[in-house]
Amino acid sequence: MPFYRVNGLMVHLNLGGKLRKNPPASCCARLSTGERCCAMSTLLCDWNLEGGGTCDAPLCEEHGVAVGPDQHLCPIHDKQRRETEPELF
Repeated sequence: MPFYRVNGLMVHLNLGGKLRKNPPASCCARLSTGERCCAMSTLLCDWNLEGGGTCDAPLCEEHGVAVGPDQHLCPIHDKQRRETEPELF
């Protein structure tokens, strides 16, 4: 049963049917711990992928890391950015 973060609290949600394999995309999806946040996403991850395009993981305001004007990264890709560009921090 997956863990979700709802308003700062960790809860178990038993998703059934199609939601078990594909949780709602409108929920924030990318926490560094692999958990999901159930806040509504208003942002997308702008990390450039090697094959072209961007990550586009849905993010809430709390978990989207602003890296420029109207550019946000998920916590996982922000960590990668910090590892590859440590002189900026």
